[in-house]
Amino acid sequence: MANIRDLRIKIKSTKNMQQITRAMKMVATARFRRAQQQLEAARPYARKIAEVTLDLASLTPWSFNLLLRPHGHTKKVLVLVFTGDRGMAGGFHLKIADGAYQFSLKFQGQAEVSYYLLGLKGFQRFIARKIPVYKRFPAAVTGVSFSEVQKLAKEISDLYLNEECDQIYLYYSKFYSSVTQKPRAFQLLPIDPSKAHHKEEHGLFIFEPNQEAILDNILPRYIESEIYRAFLETEVGELGARMTAMSSATDNAGELIERYQLIMNRIRQSQITTEIAEIVGGSEALKA
Repeated sequence: MANIRDLRIKIKSTKNMQQITRAMKMVATARFRRAQQQLEAARPYARKIAEVTLDLASLTPWSFNLLLRPHGHTKKVLVLVFTGDRGMAGGFHLKIADGAYQFSLKFQGQAEVSYYLLGLKGFQRFIARKIPVYKRFPAAVTGVSFSEVQKLAKEISDLYLNEECDQIYLYYSKFYSSVTQKPRAFQLLPIDPSKAHHKEEHGLFIFEPNQEAILDNILPRYIESEIYRAFLETEVGELGARMTAMSSATDNAGELIERYQLIMNRIRQSQITTEIAEIVGGSEALKA
């Protein structure tokens, strides 16, 4: 049975851990708000450029842009897996990494699947499960610059244009709230014009120089915006998961401290009761 000294040591160490988790929660909350604002600012642009790109692609069947043209076969599939670089985020990273692998199983026996890992935690998970990794993104996922996104977009586009990959997917966790992030697979290439939302009413549009040239110019920006959005969604989701995890850890530490204090109080009460009984017994013995 634990003694009072041991319980006091446990209470002190648990309080120290509680202070750490509370501080980490506060830091994650501050960073989460900034990252969420950045994501909310980027989402309208990503939605609109996707809408314009798909509409133009559906209205321009004669475009000879190779990013729109599916390969005649599907032998190689590349999956870009977006996770974070730091832990203390609950099961956020593992859920994405394991989900990406489960998603790739649908190509089993049909195509060779390669994994491009963005984020240290996903890379570590794949290595731990002994899953071959095609390449790892060298920079940090958090706070990635748009210039790095442009380099990655060009690299990915070149892989498709050179027919080194027949299909390219982004696998990341879409952010809904600090407690809800849902992993999703998004087909980046080839771009599917059938996903365009056609409107019933169409006006008369004049394209300058022409639809084909505009589409050829906007396609690289569409790819860049989708990749950048995946980075932002991952960053906000990671911070939200860490904020939730640290809040739960702080609450659990508080409950543990209360439990230790209750046990310590019971031991002290038992000791006091024993001492009183000994004093009363001694007094009765002296009277006798």
